Amino acid sequence: MQTNEIKVALVTGANTGVGFQIAKALAENGYHVFVGSRDLEKGKDAANQIGGEAHAIQLDITDNNSIRNAVSKIENEFGYLTLLVNNAAISNAGIPGRTMWEILSAQKASVTSIAEMRQVWETNVFGTLAITQALLPLLRNAKQSRIVTVSSSLGSLTLNADPGNAFRNGFDAVYGASKTALNGVFLSLAN
Repeated sequence: MQTNEIKVALVTGANTGVGFQIAKALAENGYHVFVGSRDLEKGKDAANQIGGEAHAIQLDITDNNSIRNAVSKIENEFGYLTLLVNNAAISNAGIPGRTMWEILSAQKASVTSIAEMRQVWETNVFGTLAITQALLPLLRNAKQSRIVTVSSSLGSLTLNADPGNAFRNGFDAVYGASKTALNGVFLSLAN
């Protein structure tokens, strides 16, 4: 165990949206932040916008080589990781240009494309666990470390089983169930 002073974070899927905001807040709070992005140039743009100690790192959590390279970079620069924020996710992998209603309708268990389901689960469940497993040794090297995994109320079995939940019709076999599986996997890891 190292006695490290610099707080080091990796945020997956950090070049836009929630991941970008998380990376920005961490940088503003004194973290050296690795801005994970499948596209390195987009990651560099995001890191430049964030400023401070934000640095782009190419990371596609569905690609084992990309995972190995990212882990090696963090290991070589710091030897530990203080915080892993698992944010990278996709909501669908079907035909582009569909409306939200069309996507939700196509993701119902009775009609969904198994190929689309596999692709979403590959990112949201298997890729998230793969990057986490690869980083566990670096997290264990930190004085104190944490893993935060971004999920969704769409993954809650309790909420989506409640007939009073106005949004329960949005629970689907692709995105929603992938978040349910993600919650289960990370509960297992926490236990």
